[in-house]
Amino acid sequence: MKKNLAGVAVMMLLVSGAVVPVMAQYSGPMKVTVPFDFVVENARMHAGDYTIQRVANGGLRIQSNDGRTTATFIAITKQNKATSAQAHFIFHRYGSEYFLATIWTPGLDVGWELLQGKLEMELARKGTSPVQTAMVMGH
Repeated sequence: MKKNLAGVAVMMLLVSGAVVPVMAQYSGPMKVTVPFDFVVENARMHAGDYTIQRVANGGLRIQSNDGRTTATFIAITKQNKATSAQAHFIFHRYGSEYFLATIWTPGLDVGWELLQGKLEMELARKGTSPVQTAMVMGH
């Protein structure tokens, strides 16, 4: 029984040690002006000004600055080889549809990769057009 308790304690330390550095690296809300309509997972967003921030459940939330459009989504932490002074946002484009794909945090080498929503997976499967990317810098 003591071995089981010791094993559980070690596992808890390992898990908490892996989570804290990722959370500590997050730099707070990021702002971006997106010049085109786009999709976040399954939510359609219009061109405009947005704020992206962490939420209590560990996900991320994107909200239009006018408060009319909000989407909460899950993203996977991603490591980059370099850092950027500004936040930047990578979009995948299939034909005329843009999908938010990756968010890079300012001043850090960590970011988030978004999960594909139903429409993006369907377009990718159909091979609608070659996947192209667009990058928008935050402010």
